[in-house]
Amino acid sequence: MFSQSRFLLLLLLFYVSDCVQQEGRRFDASLLEQDSNYEIYHSYRNAASLYWNPQTLEYIIIRDGQVWLEGGPFFIHFNYTFYSSAPEQESLKMLPLQLIDQYQSNGTDTFFGPFLKLSLRWSSTLSPYYFIWETSFKIFQEQSIILFEQYFPIDLFGVELGNKRDTFKHVSSAFPRFKVSLNDSDNYLIDTLGHFTFLDTWDLNMRGVGLKNVFTGGLYSGNPLLLYNLQQLDQSIVLSSLNNFMSNFQTRSPSLQYHFACGLQGRVRQVEQSFSLATLLLISQPNEGINRIMNKWGKYMLQYYGKQHVKDEGNHQNDFFMSKLGYYTDTGSYYWYNTEPDLNYEETFIKLKQYHVAQQIPIQYYELDSYWYYKENNYTGEHGGILWYEPRPDVFPSGIEQLRMNTLQTPLIVHHKYYSYDNLYQIFYRFLNGSDYKVSLPLDQTFFNKILSQIKQWGVEIMIQDWLSSIYEDMPEASWDTYTAREYHLHLAGGAKQAGIKLLYCMPLIPDIMETLENSQVKYIRISNDYSTDINQWDIGRASIVTWALGIIPFKDTFWTMSMQPQSPYGKFIEPNVELNALIALMSLGGVAISDKIGNTNSTVVNRLCRSDGVLFRPRKPATSMDSTFFGVGGPDGELWHTYGSDLQQTYFVEYVMATNLTQSYEFAWNELLNTVDEDTPRRTISDVYIVFSLNNLTDYYWITSTNPFTFLIPSCPQNLTTYYSPFHLFVFVPAQKESKWILFGELAKQLPITQQRFSSVQFSSRPADSLQVDVIGIDGEEVLVTVGFSSQVLGRIDIITVQCSFRTMQPTTIMTMSCNVSNGCQCQ
Repeated sequence: MFSQSRFLLLLLLFYVSDCVQQEGRRFDASLLEQDSNYEIYHSYRNAASLYWNPQTLEYIIIRDGQVWLEGGPFFIHFNYTFYSSAPEQESLKMLPLQLIDQYQSNGTDTFFGPFLKLSLRWSSTLSPYYFIWETSFKIFQEQSIILFEQYFPIDLFGVELGNKRDTFKHVSSAFPRFKVSLNDSDNYLIDTLGHFTFLDTWDLNMRGVGLKNVFTGGLYSGNPLLLYNLQQLDQSIVLSSLNNFMSNFQTRSPSLQYHFACGLQGRVRQVEQSFSLATLLLISQPNEGINRIMNKWGKYMLQYYGKQHVKDEGNHQNDFFMSKLGYYTDTGSYYWYNTEPDLNYEETFIKLKQYHVAQQIPIQYYELDSYWYYKENNYTGEHGGILWYEPRPDVFPSGIEQLRMNTLQTPLIVHHKYYSYDNLYQIFYRFLNGSDYKVSLPLDQTFFNKILSQIKQWGVEIMIQDWLSSIYEDMPEASWDTYTAREYHLHLAGGAKQAGIKLLYCMPLIPDIMETLENSQVKYIRISNDYSTDINQWDIGRASIVTWALGIIPFKDTFWTMSMQPQSPYGKFIEPNVELNALIALMSLGGVAISDKIGNTNSTVVNRLCRSDGVLFRPRKPATSMDSTFFGVGGPDGELWHTYGSDLQQTYFVEYVMATNLTQSYEFAWNELLNTVDEDTPRRTISDVYIVFSLNNLTDYYWITSTNPFTFLIPSCPQNLTTYYSPFHLFVFVPAQKESKWILFGELAKQLPITQQRFSSVQFSSRPADSLQVDVIGIDGEEVLVTVGFSSQVLGRIDIITVQCSFRTMQPTTIMTMSCNVSNGCQCQ
């Protein structure tokens, strides 16, 4: 067996130090077309070109007349031996990998259309008469895509490069492989390109320049990786795995001179015959900035796997996790492994529910965290795997089903994690026990069916699959083959689908996020760190780009509505950003779930988020970082996010821009909104004229137009580095109408003043008289103040009017009509 120590010894014996690393020659793109040794393959619309030299076995990717990616040697490791197509260029001693066949073919892919395929068959020196590995380039004629494929025609053994966690930074096969400088020099264009990708565990910054010293890959980095021109954001490429996500990694492999390499993760011991890996390279077209190219990537990935985006599911806006206010008891919440004095959890929940009802805090679901089930060694704290997935009688004496039916009377969300090595289910079902005695994986689909059907009977609608990182981090056996970890996800999907339960992934690693493409039941991902342990865990604007592209709703975790909670289990922790956390939770489309102590919920904060029935005022999509935040120079120095809202009929769209942690003021221009155009919402267009205002001060408004170069200044709002308080600005862009001089500003008492949950339809008219008609949705007892404006001319003074709509009805919801015209003013009836 190839040991970790042997691998490290090879590194010591053969690794060439940084100062003498072979960087290879730089290619001049302008001379390559004159080099007859190169075969040239152009992608759709010549967005990028593949240059292949069959004599030197070198390949290059060119876009915009520049060498964006310079291929490194082909590499594979098996029989505990390293093989390379260019051993002389490697820093480890390797045997030659022989190219024994090259051929071209044409075909049509079901999803991506017609392609030209260049296939290369390789043999090791030990097997010269048949190929052990095939690599191929697929260049598509109708999509700006190049696929890099690896195919294994025979079983390969001795593939692994070690068994420690760091081995995930290595790959046992590398194709594609692109050269990256190791030292301080910038030898390749990739060293100067901007990148957008995950860089570390639940990293939320996700951006930088070049891959040197910041990108390691493996479990925690990459996939997808976006590389882009820092001055021209619509010049970019996206690289991502296309299949076998739990084994198909992106790394900067230490054994390959820290080149960027895509391939088989380094802990796999055996590759079975006919196994394959595919890496997708997507090239942007003009006007496809960061958000648009990532959405396009996600659309292709979803199409390939036949998975529906959550936004395309029928009635998804009425999903209770998306649409209603909830209460959480996970990490960061007041009642996480903490009850009211001298009470068990059941008694605490009874008091909690009574408090919410008495104070008219309209909680519509509750989450039960990991405190309720049995863990290994009868441990009652956070750690330890599941011993027995049943409610403990000292926690819920009446059981979870009775708690829901008799007390909470709402849907439930429950926690689930990995199983302990001594779990009691092993008597009846097959489990794979980890050699580290931490994690045990169930192997039978029937087990997942049983567990998920059981909790469905209790009234559970969503199951949190937490501690996903432990499958690879704490169980070596899960990474020894290409199927065990993947099958865990597929079994979860099968059990959840059969039971009618949705899944929320928590603590995922990069492969887990990508694997959601094969799991139709994963609707949500918590993409932040735990609440309270990380003050800036709200900063999910960039991560939300990735999850939303994959068709999944991002979740930022719970939050407090008061900065301090008496007798908090977190000591003297003070939440400096109550309003910011509330706003971001609302704008994320993920759960808006408070977690205060009984008697310590700020109703003002809650009431700004939802109607009196708990229905949240939501945008149409999650807020994401704007393209301008990715500029190398000239963009905002801080956070600038965007989303949009509309009425229910989608006839009136408004734009929301949030700024926080700006160290300098920033001039915002109209054309930045063009980069937010969403092809999936054809009714939404960017207006030529907007009135821009801050919720904090409506009278200080701005006109901003497509023809006038006028910009408005977003004031600086730097974070206090002592208290971590992050001041923020929320700007609302309401469109001026060509057919009317009336302007709808919305319900300014709410965090998002114009949403489909408050306004059913908005109609402007110029005939027979200039008028505005708005259908307002309300609940019995609500007093809704709607603000409108009237301006006799564009760029002129606006007269502001507030109209009260008083709802008095016994119906769950009703609609009142607010009408405004020049003759009679405004009224609501």
